[in-house]
Amino acid sequence: MEIVPGVHRIPGITGSNACLLAGEQMAVVDAGIHGNSDAIISYIKSIGRSPSDLKWVVLTHFHYDHSGSALELHESTGAQIVTHKDELEAGHVFSSEIARSDSARRVTHGGETTITITDQEPLLRKGNEGDSRGAPWWVSFLMGGRRRDASHVPHATPVHLTVDHNEVLPCLGGLRILHTPGHTPGSVCLYLEKEKVLFLGDSVLNNVDRLSRPIMYDKRRRMQLDASLHTLRGLDAKAASFGHGPPLREDVMTRVRALTDRPYNLSTWRIVLKNWRTLRAFRASTRSKGHWSGVREE
Repeated sequence: MEIVPGVHRIPGITGSNACLLAGEQMAVVDAGIHGNSDAIISYIKSIGRSPSDLKWVVLTHFHYDHSGSALELHESTGAQIVTHKDELEAGHVFSSEIARSDSARRVTHGGETTITITDQEPLLRKGNEGDSRGAPWWVSFLMGGRRRDASHVPHATPVHLTVDHNEVLPCLGGLRILHTPGHTPGSVCLYLEKEKVLFLGDSVLNNVDRLSRPIMYDKRRRMQLDASLHTLRGLDAKAASFGHGPPLREDVMTRVRALTDRPYNLSTWRIVLKNWRTLRAFRASTRSKGHWSGVREE
């Protein structure tokens, strides 16, 4: 499905949405859980492009329903796995000491230099929302942290390029990185400046009849996400893609601004009690092929 010219939502993906940015150098935004690489590569071929044209697999955050197929895509196409620097596993830091070492290699884009390590490859954090340390057991259960099948067990995923706020990848006229912490420390939204397409990851979900924020038990993180979303209010996006839910091509910023007008200050148990049908349907949708289409409120 082409959202705008050159931007495609790839069908048949399990987990999150995966979008293809079909510029001269191509990018995939998120990749779903393990096992999606064949579907992504088949789609690339279906639009007359070569898998070798895929330059980047850009992850909006580390959660496994978005990152699970990143390594497969790298191994099949050579594409670099890209994430925000705060999504690396603890201890995998691009420090000044490492930058001076012989084991470091430098990658420069947009005037900025990123240091990666050749003999101690940086790894993506592992986990899902329900695995967060200190989460109540019922949050873990609802978010899929228990009774997972093998396809939902995170594996080690190398990171080849880290990015930071306001950097730009040279894809389709410029893909700007917007650091929007809250859902995870290194969550990012992405903005295609020429086409005015906003990729919101899991910072905002599209439940068809409404936009919503992800369930988070930690009040501090909810406040952080609210602050992050407020930084998007000045954008002029004409289309939006979400980690879960269909894309929007009308009233994008009106709906995003309306969401940010509603403070995320309810207790987690109240949110769960109000939305338990949606949560149950959402959890089931992440384990089967196809896209989350939301649950309409009665």
